[in-house]
Amino acid sequence: MLAGRVQAEESTSAQSNSVATENDSVTLEAHHHYQSAADRANDALLITEVKRALADDGVAEDSPIIVDCDHGTILLSGVMKSAEDAKRAGNIAASAAGVVAVKNQLTWH
Repeated sequence: MLAGRVQAEESTSAQSNSVATENDSVTLEAHHHYQSAADRANDALLITEVKRALADDGVAEDSPIIVDCDHGTILLSGVMKSAEDAKRAGNIAASAAGVVAVKNQLTWH
């Protein structure tokens, strides 16, 4: 290997998440393409930060929610108690440091 030459190793990550409550369930399958382990770690950190913020607020209590991240874009998927709760969860996710955008696919009943 030549000095000073760095090769980025592209990796593909596929994951499937499921969560359920007594009345509702949510499943999400995602495929991510990362250029580095640091990109993957950054997304994992953002997922943790958003989950923590949602838990601290209590908006997601007793609601099946999946939080995913792809290159800084948070995806919220699940079932909330109300439209207001779904919107609030999206706003909480958007306010987390490092989040670039939020795709809020939360539904309610």
